[in-house]
Amino acid sequence: METSISKLLVVGAHGDDETLGAGGTIAYLAEQGVTVSLCVLTDDDGSRAVAGERGAATNRVTAIESAAAILGIKRLTVHEFGDNRLDTVGQLEINRRVEQEVREFRPDTIFTTSLADLSLDHQLISRAARIAGRPGRGSVKQLRSFEIRSATDTGEASGITPAFRPTVWQPLEEEHLERKIEALRAYGKELEPWPNPRSERGVRALAEYRGSQVTRPLAEAFELIRAVL
Repeated sequence: METSISKLLVVGAHGDDETLGAGGTIAYLAEQGVTVSLCVLTDDDGSRAVAGERGAATNRVTAIESAAAILGIKRLTVHEFGDNRLDTVGQLEINRRVEQEVREFRPDTIFTTSLADLSLDHQLISRAARIAGRPGRGSVKQLRSFEIRSATDTGEASGITPAFRPTVWQPLEEEHLERKIEALRAYGKELEPWPNPRSERGVRALAEYRGSQVTRPLAEAFELIRAVL
């Protein structure tokens, strides 16, 4: 199905969502000539500062730009909303921002976060992407959501959100996984030590697990929300 993708818009709440959720697939598709655009709705790591972790909030635009370059993303928009505070913005305003991205870039495919994630920011962005990509209102023919371990699995375990149920697997080569890990390194302190799922080993373990589900060495998994063939 990936061969039908010409212009891909990746929509995330935070810088690193795109890398953790679909970094290997983005690297693969960019290599295949797909034009990839990234829209990130927040520009800081304010939730860590609120929690008293690692000092004050840090602007993440430089890190997002570095990760995007590593993955082969050609177009990037970072909005100014605060991390873990998208619920104070309101769904309508978030919808408008994502709809603007769709109008300007005219993607045929959108990748975004999953409603299975415990993160409210991720849920709001997932809804906005689905609204922006709804049938009859633009160029979007395919919508997928990706998993972000430490958000998706936490949601599943809580019983509050639906389970992440993948229906599409993108096999990866080692080089694509390495670029995903390199892009994650660009985020610095977001890279955690093992056994955190945001560790390099955790990222590799998930790619190996998803690959094993389809008898491939490595893969990333997605929920297919809609596809018009």
